[in-house]
Amino acid sequence: MMHFDSSIRLFDQARRLMPGGVSSPVRAISPYPFYTARAIGPYLWDCDGNRFIDYCLAYGPMILGHRHPAIKEAVSDQMDRGWLYGTPSELEVRLAERVSSLYPSMERLRFVSSGTEATMAAIRVARGSTGRDMIIKIEGGFHGAHDSVLVKAGSGATTLGIPDSLGVPADATKNTIQVPYNDPAALEEVLERFSGRIACLIMEPVLGNIGPILPDKGYLQTARRLTEKNDVLLIFDEVITGFRLSLGGAQELFGIKPDLTTLGK
Repeated sequence: MMHFDSSIRLFDQARRLMPGGVSSPVRAISPYPFYTARAIGPYLWDCDGNRFIDYCLAYGPMILGHRHPAIKEAVSDQMDRGWLYGTPSELEVRLAERVSSLYPSMERLRFVSSGTEATMAAIRVARGSTGRDMIIKIEGGFHGAHDSVLVKAGSGATTLGIPDSLGVPADATKNTIQVPYNDPAALEEVLERFSGRIACLIMEPVLGNIGPILPDKGYLQTARRLTEKNDVLLIFDEVITGFRLSLGGAQELFGIKPDLTTLGK
């Protein structure tokens, strides 16, 4: 029988220090989260000694499991060379070469600190290069915690964005339009209605935040065709799908070449 006395005690302390007692809403497990003490391979142990199979794997980064020997050795070797430089290094050049070889659509890339920062930068690039302000996103898709993509679900295929959180000004989402996933007709309608005003369509090729939900046959190909026809940039947010659906992500698996790609986790 499992016991959670230590986790309950820690959660009581955490609630006095952090909103909701957690650092991210996804960790707000009711009635209290368990507190991990150690991990190896596919397993987690909490501070009460209970063992769990970890199907989450830190929401993606631990794709090889916890404390994989090869990863542990590589990290240890790098630590002996230094922890943080704040300058360019050969390692980032080699990593950029590796990523570029797996994602031919990425003619140039930039390393950032989070998926949120990546999607924010991609949208900014799209707006800057097109000179347009409006963007389209998919209902239920998650692209980080910046204001323009925190749009209330279900706002409708031709309705301008409504903030999904207190603290997000209406002006921040007024240029964001949502369309349903797997609905090419709705996408075409929006592209025609706001012709010449839309900078980009940002989408998870496979919805992860409310899924996973797979694309209908031909849907991604149609989205690519419609965006090209209307001179709108297509951003594939592959923060979740990248390196997982295949090494080259959803774009390799489905044979789509987006204009911009975001990776992470």
